[in-house]
Amino acid sequence: MSRNLDDWERELSEAPLGIGGFNERTMRKIKERVAVPAARKNKIQPVLAGAMVVLLLASGWWMRDSLSGWFVGKESGENVRNDAWEREDVVLKIQYPDRTSFMDEFGLPFVVRHPNAQIEVPPYPESTEPEDYKKWLLQYEPDLLQVPLFLVDPLSKEGLIQPLDAWAKRDGFELDDFHAPVIRTIREAGDGDLYGLTPYFETYALYYNKSLFGRFGIAPPQDRMTWNEVLELAARFNGQEQSGQPIYGLTTGWGMTPFGLIQSVGKADRLRLTDAGLNPTVDSASWRSVWDKVIRGYRDGWIFDGVWPSSDPDGHILVDDLYKADPFLTGHAAMTFRQSGYRQDVFSAAEQIGFRDEWGLVTQPVSSDRSDAASEFSISTVYAINAKSPNKEAAWALLRFMTGPEQAQSNRSKSFRALSSRPPASEGDSATGEGAFYKLNVDSSDVLRNEESMYKPPNPSFLQAVLAAGGEEAYGAIKGSTSLEQAMSRLQKRAEELVASTKAAAEAREENKP
Repeated sequence: MSRNLDDWERELSEAPLGIGGFNERTMRKIKERVAVPAARKNKIQPVLAGAMVVLLLASGWWMRDSLSGWFVGKESGENVRNDAWEREDVVLKIQYPDRTSFMDEFGLPFVVRHPNAQIEVPPYPESTEPEDYKKWLLQYEPDLLQVPLFLVDPLSKEGLIQPLDAWAKRDGFELDDFHAPVIRTIREAGDGDLYGLTPYFETYALYYNKSLFGRFGIAPPQDRMTWNEVLELAARFNGQEQSGQPIYGLTTGWGMTPFGLIQSVGKADRLRLTDAGLNPTVDSASWRSVWDKVIRGYRDGWIFDGVWPSSDPDGHILVDDLYKADPFLTGHAAMTFRQSGYRQDVFSAAEQIGFRDEWGLVTQPVSSDRSDAASEFSISTVYAINAKSPNKEAAWALLRFMTGPEQAQSNRSKSFRALSSRPPASEGDSATGEGAFYKLNVDSSDVLRNEESMYKPPNPSFLQAVLAAGGEEAYGAIKGSTSLEQAMSRLQKRAEELVASTKAAAEAREENKP
C-alpha cells in the first residue's frame, strides 16, 4: 500500500531522535520548526516536505559528516559563523505572498540548517504606494522585506532598511560572485549603497532554429545583433514553406501583441511612450521608423500573428495545446524572442510533442550605439532587511541562504525557470545553456526608470490603458483599416487624453487626503 504524503509531518515528528548522526536537540528543533499549519497546506507542499523526510530517514551513517555540515549551515562561498542569534529561539517574520510558498522555496531547507528559527508570514501589503507600504511596515514589523526595486530608494532614505555592504565584507559573502548587472542595479536603486539582494532576475534572448537556417541556406543570427539586423534576417524567410505550412522568420511569446513587439524594438534604442513628465511621445519620427518595420513584417507574414489557444472557463490552458500552437516548437519559425524560462519549454516540447530540431541561443537584440547593453532586463523583487528589526542577524543569515550558491544550484537542478542572480559555474551546452542571458551588461538607470514606469503609482493604470489603445491601433494598421500615420496620430491623441485623466485623478486624491 502506498504511503499517504499528507502524513509527512507526522512521519517526521515520529522519526527517532539522533538519526543520521544528529543530536537530539537538533532533531527536536527540526521537527518543531518544519511543522506548517494545516490550513495553509497545498498539494505541492507534502511532496517537497516528504522528500525532506526521506533525506533524513535514508541518509544513514555513510553521509553523516556531510549532512551534519549541511544542517549547521556550512555553505560554500561563505565563512562559517557561529552567530549569537542561533543560541536562542527566534521567530522571523517574512514578507511573502503566503507561508506555504515560502516554506516550499526557502523555508524548509533553512530551518533544517537553523533549527532554532521559526518562520511567520504576515498578511501581504495591499499597496506598493510608498506611504501605504510604510504604514504596513510599521504595523506588521517584518524582519525580511520583499519590495519592488523602485521602493528601495524611499525606504533607504528614511532609514527603514539595512545597508548590507559592511555585513557582506564581514562575513566573506562575495558580492563579486553575483551577475554584476544585478548588484549594480540594486545599488543604483540605493543611490550607490547596497540595501538588498535578489535570488533572481529576468531578461530575454533570441532563440533560433538551426535546422531551418541550414535547410534554407541562411546564415544564423549572432550575438549582439541590432533589431534592424534581426528583422532583415527574419524577412529572408518571407514566402518559405515546409510541408505545406508557412515558415515564419520571427515569432514572439504567447501574450505579446504586435504593439508589445514595437515597444521592445523601440526600447532597445531608448524610445519611450512618455517623457519624464508623463507626456506622450508616441507620434515621432523615431517611433514611426519602428512601427513601419514591425507592421510590415506582420502584413507580409514573416512575423507570426497566428491564433493562440484560449483558456477554459476556469482560466486554464493545456501546455500541450500551447506547444502545438507555437510555430517555433513545431519547427515553423526560424527565431523567437523570449525570456529565459522558455528554455524549459523547448526541452519539454521534445518529450511532449516531439520537437526534434536543433536550436540555439544568442543575446537579445541591442542598439547600434549600445552593443553591450540589454534593454530587456528586470528585477521584480529585492529582499531587504528591516533596519528596526530585533532579528537583523537572523534575517541576514536567511538572506545569505536565499541568495547563496547552494540555493542557486538547487534551483538549476530543478529546472527552475527564473534566472539565478549567480551565473552558472560552467557553460554546459554552450548552444542551449544559460550563457546568452549573462553576456550583456545593462544601463542600471534605465532599468530603474522602466521599473518605476511599470509599477510606481499612478503609472500602472495609465500604462495598461496605453497598451490596450496601442494594441488596437497596431492591429488596425496591420489589417489595413487605417494607415500607419493615422494609427500613430490617434494613439498620440488617446495617450494625451489618458494622461490628462490620470493627472486629474491624482490631483483629486491629493485634495481628498485628510
